[in-house]
Amino acid sequence: MVNLIESDSIWKRNFNYLFFSRIVKISGDMFAFNSILWFLIYDGKGAIGTALLIAVTFLPEAVLAPVTGPFMKQNTLKFWMYFSDLTRAAIVLIIPLCHFAGFSPLWFVMTLMIVHSATGAAYNPASIALIPQIVNEEGIQKANAVLQSSAQIVRLGAVTLCGAFLTFISPSYTMLIALVLYLVSGFLVLFIKYTAVESQSESAAVTQRGTYIGRLKRGFTLVRRHQILYPLAIYCIFMNFAAAPWEALSAVYVAEDLNGQPIVYSLLKATTAAGAFLLGFVLAKVKVNRYGLLFVTAGIIEGLAFFITGMNTFLPLVFLAAFTFGAAVSAVNVPEYTIIQTSVDSEDQPQVYAVIHMISNISIPAGAVICGYAANAFGSGTVIAVGGVVEIIAGIGILLFTKLAKAERSDLIKEREASVHL
Repeated sequence: MVNLIESDSIWKRNFNYLFFSRIVKISGDMFAFNSILWFLIYDGKGAIGTALLIAVTFLPEAVLAPVTGPFMKQNTLKFWMYFSDLTRAAIVLIIPLCHFAGFSPLWFVMTLMIVHSATGAAYNPASIALIPQIVNEEGIQKANAVLQSSAQIVRLGAVTLCGAFLTFISPSYTMLIALVLYLVSGFLVLFIKYTAVESQSESAAVTQRGTYIGRLKRGFTLVRRHQILYPLAIYCIFMNFAAAPWEALSAVYVAEDLNGQPIVYSLLKATTAAGAFLLGFVLAKVKVNRYGLLFVTAGIIEGLAFFITGMNTFLPLVFLAAFTFGAAVSAVNVPEYTIIQTSVDSEDQPQVYAVIHMISNISIPAGAVICGYAANAFGSGTVIAVGGVVEIIAGIGILLFTKLAKAERSDLIKEREASVHL
């Protein structure tokens, strides 16, 4: 069921600060990653350095997110975000300063990047949980859609702009731009003002949740017992496993199977971003009642896009699949965040998001390793297509045998009320 979203605007003081903080922070992330990537290349660290960078950029955040989640309270969310921005700013300052002083061994840079990634374990769950605190319940979907669609365009623009800076100035000086962006992002977060409000029953339930270990276990227990979040988490595993071949092999596929130049790869990325932006824009205008159905359908369509891409080398069709893939990304992320924000008590949202994020993202490195060996035997296109088939079959299974796709908004609210007393 889809209806137009009523005109009540989300563009109020708190959301404005969150929006611009997120935009600036994403720009800082793009500048930091790309400048450090080229710093390692120019510093002679080669393929080992860049491979380690990708690993430490991804894994610490996914693994540590459930560990930091229990510390987060409703009234401290913005301070976790500020702490994350400030820590990342310090890291992109330390690396160039040490380089200027003649000290930049690979172990030192990787250690700092592990810390850089680990701060995302605080920022991302906190920012997701903050949205229901500053936007009314009817505006949550729209807020998620606006943030999702704008993030895609900002990532693309920031990478392009960073590339221009890297052409004219060194990576070390480009990192200082990331420093400024992180400081601005953290500064904007501090202007967000809200009051965490709990009912008496919710307050009593929160008090009973007890120690850090109790809260840590509670995040996993909630996901496991939740009739909607559990199948969502399972499908996230299959979706990320299926996406791993495209993420790992897309550049090779363009070069070897399509005989394309780097510009073709860049245009595919731009087309994907355009699809994500357009669908995010649409979701900011229409109101969805069955978020689970949208989530699963988008996953199946994403799998179909992977299959089409891998099984043919007709370039216009590949671009159409890339656009579809981008649209599916927004159609997956927006309902995922909205389901968590609607069906989980506000105190539990950071921990639940962190648990699902960890469970699902662990499949990416596993999938990347497997598809790397498989591509040598069967070719990149075939492996990408197989990933799509896996996602389609898993989606049909979730659609037929779980309550995820059948759940309406009222069912999410019932789950939230029940989860308070688990």
